[in-house]
Amino acid sequence: MRKTVGKALVAGTAALTVAVLVPGASASAFGDSARGGCYAATASNDVVTNGQNQGVIGDNSVTTDASGLPTAATVSCSIQVNGVEAPGTRQNYSGTGVQSGMSQVAFTASSTDDVEVCQWVGYADGSTDARTCKPVSQGQVPPLPDVDAAYCPYGSITGAGTWTPPETATPAPHVFVWDTNANCTSWGDEAGAYHIVFNGTSNDACTVGTGSGQLSGFGPEGAIIGSFTFYRGGIHLYISGTFVSGGEEHSLQYWLDVLASTDLCSYSTAPLIGHGGIVDQGS
Repeated sequence: MRKTVGKALVAGTAALTVAVLVPGASASAFGDSARGGCYAATASNDVVTNGQNQGVIGDNSVTTDASGLPTAATVSCSIQVNGVEAPGTRQNYSGTGVQSGMSQVAFTASSTDDVEVCQWVGYADGSTDARTCKPVSQGQVPPLPDVDAAYCPYGSITGAGTWTPPETATPAPHVFVWDTNANCTSWGDEAGAYHIVFNGTSNDACTVGTGSGQLSGFGPEGAIIGSFTFYRGGIHLYISGTFVSGGEEHSLQYWLDVLASTDLCSYSTAPLIGHGGIVDQGS
């Protein structure tokens, strides 16, 4: 089948690119099949992200064997730029009957590059589906089968951070509080407003370091309580966490930028802006 391609959307202001790969019940040589598939949602900003595409890639799929019973499989998702897989973008999601997950992703692409999200499925019996790719396009992520996840586009997460002692160019222990508000989109009950406060400790400087802590707040399903880890690269905070809300376990991926208004390497408070995603692990 002839493959079509789309163009990456990169603008001077924040631009959202979304790609969803939903192969209709594709079948392997042994009759295994997959419904649903890989997706990606990224944002690009010439100033804040230096033109780099940053966001999430993930999978929500259901796999069955030839008799229609659930079967174990691994779904591999990646970003392809001009026919070549972008380094560091391949992520694998495994499960018996259901595969679901989401990961942070970053890649470089210009406004004239062909950018696609690609999928490959390997089943427990050794059979596979052919690798397929779909162009990115502008818009919202459409519904996938049996999905309960939300994406928070760039700019929909805002907040303020405090650090004690102030951040400098020298790595040192810090205590921090990041108070965030997010408005996230979804076709399930994860959609809505999230107020999440990250309290933690770190050993970092203004451009590098790691840390961890507790998160709490309130979301569409009620009170939120959990934990997280993070690492810092430049002004970017890459946060991975889990929390319980409404009696269900969730995973969280936030990508926040620290926008210090004066000296980027000497501050005790700073605004935060970013994007991320939340997945109900019980889906």
